[in-house]
This record gives sequence, C-alpha cells and structure tokens, in this order.
Amino acid sequence: MYRVLLPILSFAFPAASQAVELAVGLQSTFTNIEIQDPEHGDKDVAVMTSGFHILPTASLVSSPYYFAEDSNFGVQFQLDWSFFKAGQQELQNSREKVDLGTSVKGYAMTAVPVLFYHWHRDAGADWNTKVGIGFGAGYLDLKGHYQITHVAEQRGETRDVNFGGFGMAINVYLEANKGPHQFQLYNFSPILSEKSHDFQGHNVVMAYKYRFDLNL
Repeated sequence: MYRVLLPILSFAFPAASQAVELAVGLQSTFTNIEIQDPEHGDKDVAVMTSGFHILPTASLVSSPYYFAEDSNFGVQFQLDWSFFKAGQQELQNSREKVDLGTSVKGYAMTAVPVLFYHWHRDAGADWNTKVGIGFGAGYLDLKGHYQITHVAEQRGETRDVNFGGFGMAINVYLEANKGPHQFQLYNFSPILSEKSHDFQGHNVVMAYKYRFDLNL
C-alpha cells in the first residue's frame, strides 16, 4: 500500500509545503467495469456491474489556486481513495443485469489536478458549490472472477482477476460545502491495462465527507 501511496502523493501534491484538507466519510457507489480483450478487437468480453453499496471513502485535497483574485475559476490537486464491488453481469445485447455467481471487488486511488468553477467562493461557513473535471493518474486493484458473456465462442468461461496497476483516471464532479461538511456527486473512471485485458471502471458516487485541515 505505501509503495502505491507515495508516488501518487508526490504527483498530487508536488509542492513541499501547502495547505491540505483531509475529507473522510461514506459513499454510495454504483460500479460498472468494462473488461476488454485485445484479441477480439478491443471489444467488451464482459461487463461487471452493481447496485449501490455504502462504503468508506477518503480524500486529500490541496488548497485551491484561483486564476485571478476575483475569479471563480481555479485548480486544485486531489487524491481520492474509494472501495467498490461488482457482483452482477450484463448480458450481451441487453441491459439486463444477472447474478452469475461472479464478483470483482477492489479499490481505486486517483490523483488528478481538477479544474473547477466555484460559486459563492467567499461564502465562508454558508453554502458554496464547485463543479469540476480532472484528468490524471490512478491505481486500480482488482480481485475476483468474471464470466465471459460477450464472445460467443468463449461464452460461459470463468476467468480470475488478481492484479493491480497504474493507469489513467478521469474525474467529473459536483460538490456542495457548508463549513466542514461536504456533499459530492461525481464520476471517476480509472483505466487499467495488462497483457491480455483492459479494465475500465465507471463509478457513480454520492458521498458525504467531513473535512479536516492538515499541514503538510
């Protein structure tokens, strides 16, 4: 874990010393994992999915940098850590979700610079809102097994998943704050490739977090 955390921290918080917030809480996560096989033209061979799960979450967020003194546009560096679990699969050419006795679970850590627009940035302890998008690095750790459903000649085969690695991460989010309380609705999409398969997660998250000021 620490070998993973240190390079991500150095990417997300490059300054030697700056104000940083720790936000911890609970999230309700909907997960969709697309599994692609380059052998079959980078098409999906299986899609794992889930209903909403309540899971712990944590974030480290740098102090925001605004492009001008009176601007609502700015950027911040953000490290998010989230668990997820997918225990259902989509059938080919269907949006139906079924339980095939398979399950893939794991965690994702994403480090991204986030470009945002901040409404009521000078509201103090009152409500203020941010909407933003980020693109950066992510670490995805997966364990479990899935069944091939989207390739006719291999349909029904079960394959194990047990690896982790670095890849791209894309975040889009809406955030509402009131004092130390934070409410978020966001999507994060880590992408991981290994020799035989590509894994792309789509996670829609509703979260409540409580923020603490840190001094790194």
